[in-house]
Amino acid sequence: MDVINFLKSKFKKSDLELLNNPNGRAGVDFLVGDCQLYLQPMNLDETQRSIKILKEDLGKLRSDLFVVLVLVIDKEPRGFYLIPSTELEQSNGDIFIDNNVNLMPRLSNWEIKVSSYTIPKLARYSSDHVIDEFKHRQ
Repeated sequence: MDVINFLKSKFKKSDLELLNNPNGRAGVDFLVGDCQLYLQPMNLDETQRSIKILKEDLGKLRSDLFVVLVLVIDKEPRGFYLIPSTELEQSNGDIFIDNNVNLMPRLSNWEIKVSSYTIPKLARYSSDHVIDEFKHRQ
C-alpha cells in the first residue's frame, strides 16, 4: 500500500477525509477539514533516522498546518505522527532541530529525529492522540 492510500484509509476509519489541496505548494498538498498537511514519509528500512524539511517548502508555521510523518518499515507504511508545525519551534535537540543557514537562508530547514529514544516522546503526536483534534475542528 502506498503512503497516500494508507493515510486515506486511516483518516476514513475516523470519519475524516484526506483531500488534495488545490492551492497546495510543494509538500503542502493535502487537507483534512480546515487543516493543511505536509506529507513526509520516512523510510526506516534504510539508515535514515532523521528527515529535513526546507523552511521554504513548509512556509510559515501555524496552528492549522501539520507535518504528517509516516514511518515506512519493510517497504510499507506502518504508522504516522501528526505534528503541529508550531511544535517545530520548540527546538530542543531531542526531536526537533532548527537548522538555520545564515549564508544561504533557502537551505534552512527543520529536522525531525526518530530513534528508540525519541519514539516515546513522539507518542503524543501519534495519530491516535491527534486525530481527535481534527474532529473538533470540523
